[in-house]
Amino acid sequence: MINLNFLVTAGAQVAGAETFYFPVPVRGIVKSLNVSFDTAVASNDTLDVQRDSTSVNKITTGATTAGKVYTGTPDTTNKALVFDPDSTTEAYKMLKIVISALAAKNTVVGIDIEYDDSAAITQDASEV
Repeated sequence: MINLNFLVTAGAQVAGAETFYFPVPVRGIVKSLNVSFDTAVASNDTLDVQRDSTSVNKITTGATTAGKVYTGTPDTTNKALVFDPDSTTEAYKMLKIVISALAAKNTVVGIDIEYDDSAAITQDASEV
């Protein structure tokens, strides 16, 4: 397992969701997701980790104060989609993180992803 930690500033746009892209270090899947905000957020704000445009793990907030840690819910169908830095499909090389339009401007968002790299395949060269 690898812990991937990101700190982003969201809520800078006038309207609409904000999207961030982070390259994956190795072949793997998103095992779990924890998110916190440095300011109060409204009910039903979301942070969605996606491969291409397919959700793999998502949090939906309830109205709360700053600092609460939200635990993501893996998508029942797509939670095991594999990310791969060597993929021929560009979108599969990146974690796409979509944060809904936040009411507060310049909200610092802490993102902790437990990334399961056991999907990595290593094989010695063989002589034929």
